[in-house]
Amino acid sequence: MKILRREDLPVHLPYVVATIGNFDGVHLGHQALFRETVRRARAKGGQAVAITFDPHPLQVLRPEIPLKLICTFEQKVKLIEAAGLDYLLVLEFTPELAQLEAEDFVEEILVRGLGIKELVVGYDYRFGRGRRGDTELLRILGKRFGFEVVVVPPQKVNGLTVSSTLVRELVAEGEMRLVAKLLGRPYQICGRVVPGHGRGKRLLGFPTANLKLNREKLVPKTGVYAVEVTFDGQRYPGVMNLGFNPTFGDRYLSAEVHIFDFEGDLYGKEICIALIERLRDEMKFSSPEELAAQIAKDCEMARKILSEREKGEEVGHGMPEGKESQAV
Repeated sequence: MKILRREDLPVHLPYVVATIGNFDGVHLGHQALFRETVRRARAKGGQAVAITFDPHPLQVLRPEIPLKLICTFEQKVKLIEAAGLDYLLVLEFTPELAQLEAEDFVEEILVRGLGIKELVVGYDYRFGRGRRGDTELLRILGKRFGFEVVVVPPQKVNGLTVSSTLVRELVAEGEMRLVAKLLGRPYQICGRVVPGHGRGKRLLGFPTANLKLNREKLVPKTGVYAVEVTFDGQRYPGVMNLGFNPTFGDRYLSAEVHIFDFEGDLYGKEICIALIERLRDEMKFSSPEELAAQIAKDCEMARKILSEREKGEEVGHGMPEGKESQAV
């Protein structure tokens, strides 16, 4: 997949079928848009193009409300590429772009910039200044400029309409099984392993890898999770504590993962942690020994859950998310 920027326009491609959106999470709704775009492009011997924005528009329009991303930009690109798109047009979202009228956006970017023949959008897509543009306006502009508009209906899971907003809410509640169904893959947090307090092995008998969290990434509800850890092309089962370590009175949020039956030095490595199921809340224990006993129980429960998953009883691994940039 080739990445284009606004300065690369216009491009001259054979029969462009495009889809457009923020695509945060690349959930089942987004994947439906990509499938339809690729299918239509292949049927005409053309090119499938996804159009997205960086940074996320809400980070520009509502900077006073911190937006935590389901996917970092790097993850999003990786997932879109895995969906089979030929090109990804990344538009820098600026206040100036936000003021562009819907009609001008269509003419400048879609028509003169890409020369689209078909545009695939979600049922609730809105765009342009004041979000005035909608699917009805797109159909009108399609007739004017000679492109077809295809509207993809909502995707449903357990009676719920899949959306990035719903995914964020469920991640914040720690509902990782349902999140995996909406995404088509487990939710991941990725980053670099950094030195911690050294308590895992020394005090508790459970060595841990401490992940440096990305500040822009949506962090799930604190607690203990059954996880799968990926690094160096291999996947390992484990258990993770996400929280503030109340037993030791830590002040900072940390992600500490114990990888089952693993011995080795992970410092400096980039790892990805797939959160499979939340096991319990974080708890304060009266002693390290009491905490170690609870961790042993957590490990036993996590092994059982992950073993059942390995047998195919849970959501599949789905599309790869890849590495996430380190927080600074």
